[in-house]
Amino acid sequence: MILLAFLILSAICCSYALVRGGSPERLTAGVFLAGTFASIMISIHAPPPPEGFQSAIFLVDLAMLIALGAIMLFARRYWPMAITACQLLAVMGHVIRLLDPQIVPVLYWISTAFWAVPQMLFLAAATARHRSRLRRHGVDPAWSRRPAADHAG
Repeated sequence: MILLAFLILSAICCSYALVRGGSPERLTAGVFLAGTFASIMISIHAPPPPEGFQSAIFLVDLAMLIALGAIMLFARRYWPMAITACQLLAVMGHVIRLLDPQIVPVLYWISTAFWAVPQMLFLAAATARHRSRLRRHGVDPAWSRRPAADHAG
């Protein structure tokens, strides 16, 4: 039931971002959709033991952290910092499990899966703010200039 609720929330938030968001919001929605799809496929084809470290899911979460970190570095938005911080907390949940295999399974689940819900809500709020800035100013620059562009002739 929790998985179904999350999938519905993800579908709503990511669809909203894909249809109404700027390029950082759309790119982030793509990262979330790819990560969710990969995690589901991994869980279907290679379910981990309930007490074990989920190495394949860890790699998906790590790849998402790298992608979200890149968005955070180049987007002219503040919200990617919050989303990337949530993803870092999820990755750290895996690291904690790796370092202490005796951690209570529900705590492992909370430390890794819980953060996806705030991420979806941040994305929906970010998309709404993007729409607001477009209405107010007519434009909403998406990306910061690269440092190397400042020195180009």
